[in-house]
Amino acid sequence: MSKFKVYINLEHFQYLVDLVHQYDHERFVCLMGNVETVHNRQAIVIREMQVFEDNDYEELHTARCKPKKSVIEQMMRVVDKKKYSVYIEYHTHPFNFPHFSETDKEDERTMWKCFHDIFPNKYYGNFVLDIAGRGEAVIRDWHDGNLKTFEPIAY
Repeated sequence: MSKFKVYINLEHFQYLVDLVHQYDHERFVCLMGNVETVHNRQAIVIREMQVFEDNDYEELHTARCKPKKSVIEQMMRVVDKKKYSVYIEYHTHPFNFPHFSETDKEDERTMWKCFHDIFPNKYYGNFVLDIAGRGEAVIRDWHDGNLKTFEPIAY
């Protein structure tokens, strides 16, 4: 069972599903929000979504995207300024869903260490969707340095 359910408004969720079908290169989106009580249970509620433009990347390939450090730092400032408790990075995998690669895992560990140094009491996670955009979405949390799977819910 998931530690948290992740609530993403339907419009944002549909946008993420639509990005899955852009096959020219991977896409990257930052999801930010808070841990809140929903139906008497703790859940993550996404409050803001930042979509990266092509010029926000150092590298942009079909099977790899590398956002610029300055863009990630900008997202960290948003998390801090708006007092969000959750930062989730979403990226697509053209033609291969849902699957986290070993490269993803290593990138996540590195980002978690950086994020945790700045925000030790906040959640950092990663999200991919299957190509049909149906219930096989995967969100992984690195809050304490260990992987956990979350369940996304469109509302």
